[in-house]
Amino acid sequence: MTISPDAIVSIIADEAGLDASQLQPEATLEELNIGSLDVASALFALEDRFGIEIDPGSIAPSSTIGEITRRITELAAK
Repeated sequence: MTISPDAIVSIIADEAGLDASQLQPEATLEELNIGSLDVASALFALEDRFGIEIDPGSIAPSSTIGEITRRITELAAK
C-alpha cells in the first residue's frame, strides 16, 4: 500500500490539534509541542487507517516529521 506523506501529516495534525501546515519535515515533535499522549493517539490512528503496526519506541520526541513519514511509508511498503 502506498501512503502519501500528506495523509500521514494530516492524521498527526488532527490528533495533535495543529494545522497541517505547521508540520514541516524538519520540525521535531518536541518543537511542535506534540506530547506523548498525542503521539500515541496519532500512532493508533495511523495503524488503524493504514493497517500497519508501529513500534512506539521508534518515535522519540526528537523525531522529525520527515523521519516519521519515511518510517510509516516504509512500514506500509512491506
